[in-house]
Amino acid sequence: MLSTLRIRQIGVIDDAMLEFGPGFTALTGETGAGKTMIVTGLTMLLGGRLDRGRTRGSSTVDGTLALSGHDELAASLDELGADEDDGEVLVVRRVTRDGRSRAQIGGVPVPIGTLARLVGTAVTVHGQSDQQRLRDPDAQREALDRFAGTEIRPLLERHRELWRERSALTERLAELDALLTERDRRGTALREALERIESIDPQPGEDDALRVELERLGNAEELRGAANQAALALVGDDDGPAAGPLLDVAGEALGRAARTDTTLEPLVERLDATRIELSDVAAELSRYADDIDASPGRLGEANERLHELTVLVRDLGTLLPGTEGPAQDVTALLETSRGAAIDLDRFDGAEQERTAAAARLDSLQGELDDVAAALTSARTAAAEELSGAVQEELRHLEMPDADIRVEVSAQAHRSHGCDAVAILLAPHPGADHLPVAQAASGGELSRVMLALEVALSASRNDRSAAPVFVFDEIDAGIGGRAALAVGHRLARLARHAQVIVVTHLPQVAAHAGTHLKIVKSSSDGSTSSTVETLDRQGRIRELARMLAGDDASDVARAHAEELLDEASTVAAGSSTTTEGRG
Repeated sequence: MLSTLRIRQIGVIDDAMLEFGPGFTALTGETGAGKTMIVTGLTMLLGGRLDRGRTRGSSTVDGTLALSGHDELAASLDELGADEDDGEVLVVRRVTRDGRSRAQIGGVPVPIGTLARLVGTAVTVHGQSDQQRLRDPDAQREALDRFAGTEIRPLLERHRELWRERSALTERLAELDALLTERDRRGTALREALERIESIDPQPGEDDALRVELERLGNAEELRGAANQAALALVGDDDGPAAGPLLDVAGEALGRAARTDTTLEPLVERLDATRIELSDVAAELSRYADDIDASPGRLGEANERLHELTVLVRDLGTLLPGTEGPAQDVTALLETSRGAAIDLDRFDGAEQERTAAAARLDSLQGELDDVAAALTSARTAAAEELSGAVQEELRHLEMPDADIRVEVSAQAHRSHGCDAVAILLAPHPGADHLPVAQAASGGELSRVMLALEVALSASRNDRSAAPVFVFDEIDAGIGGRAALAVGHRLARLARHAQVIVVTHLPQVAAHAGTHLKIVKSSSDGSTSSTVETLDRQGRIRELARMLAGDDASDVARAHAEELLDEASTVAAGSSTTTEGRG
């Protein structure tokens, strides 16, 4: 339920706090006092727009929403990370004059669409031009499904489950068909390419290694000469000086000196190590020179292998492209060949999978048709029951000659079945049944909407109905006995949900459990409004004003007191009747 609503800087309202009762709350006040601003504030909580003409600087609405009994909303808010305070969550909406809008739920900033989606599940606003259930075929079908939830809900859930499976299968079949087409176009070529790669057996980086080797083999004579020259410079021969013999001389001289001065011993050790290292390097250079052309046929073998690998990359690089285009070397070709192998595995299983998917789709369509037929049967039965329930409510709302009909007709198969639902009305005997939004006058339309809401909320199956209903002048265009009837039925609806009504009729306001008055005041040429919660005497004065335009009239006060007493008697009688039926 909606516990409190605070409105700041909207229209004529500077700062007003409204505390709603759990059942029926009536909002009354003089024309221009700001009753419409209350509904505007509530609509803002649902993500609605605010006219710039009603914005004063920064317009703000804070609403406290009790989550008890509304498990879906509570779960969504928990997932969002919204803060709760003793089972209640604070919803804030702020709109500036330049059109900027901000929203928070439980301290968490949210987009306006999220605000509308979440809070909209808890609050339903009905205005004179907003009887959505009476205008939208999908909304009418959903209302019928809720009315007969016990019978329809499992069928609808099963149908949607099958529909999702069918949609997924249809999408998968399209993917498999594309895969099989690709197999027909590329499969043979891919298989032949992989077989060719397997027969040649290239190794990662092999082509680069061969190019390095060929460069070395092509310059073998020059490399051998350089190695021999370097070795001679290190160890020498009989024809000239070399590093090795000179190191030997240096080592012997330093060794003699070290026998006299032991501080030279570390240098002697370092010279010995250098002589050994130099000897090793010279030996390796000699071996390099001896081995560089140990296999005279290697140059031809390497050239032949590199050519084979180059042709392989040239031929298959485009057939097996990588993410950055055709493969440029053996390593890239081997990488893309792994993707080709995966594609071939997919090709090999695609035909078998498609056969199984097509067979399942055929059987699934039969199941869908059966469940859709069961849905149609259940909806047809529920439509007759709902028609009777709404018809009974219309009788209580002073429309005994109107004939309501909830019609179920065939339409294209969709996720909810094959049914279109329309609420039709013949407002008087002999009139054609037309869509209720066309057949009813303004006052009749309000009463039909109320009759539908009462019938739905009274149904034990309507567990998912929004727990808060806001009616903006639902009594427009009616009066007298019809007004009393509307008040009575609103009070009945309030036994199953929280009902907030903006009304100008005392017969309706008298049935409320909580009565809020919008009070307008003027000073310094400006007008502002506040909200008062009325006690019994305050209600009598306000009802007298609504009856006669004068809250001081004794006659009007007596009539107002009589209205309150009669409403209390009716409420008590209805409660007793309800308990007896229970």
